Amino acid sequence: MTEKRKHPRFNCKIPVKFKYYEGDPEEIDNKISIPLKGKGHILDISRGGVFIVTNSNIYINMPIRLKFKKNKKKFAIDGIIVRTGIIQNNPSEIAQSLSDYSGKGDKYLAVRFNTEIEDIAE
Repeated sequence: MTEKRKHPRFNCKIPVKFKYYEGDPEEIDNKISIPLKGKGHILDISRGGVFIVTNSNIYINMPIRLKFKKNKKKFAIDGIIVRTGIIQNNPSEIAQSLSDYSGKGDKYLAVRFNTEIEDIAE
């Protein structure tokens, strides 16, 4: 199977806090709209995005701001939700491997960063 991703992914278990919005993505102005807060765990990361397990219910195309630490470095990154769903309903190999994380969340988010990040390798 050909790899579709632009950057290699690295498995991890990083706690993450995030702010996100509800409503019509076309009408959100993050300068005046009040975000909701969520948290979860990043299970894989690349220079271009992350896969998160969470309890937050967020829709695709919504903006999100992530805050986490990796290798003692703090990151605050803006992105957009590109996929989301309930882990139990996702037949993919990674989702099936998430049964150990049921206490951390029953939903997943795939986030694409607005700007690629450096120094993300383990």
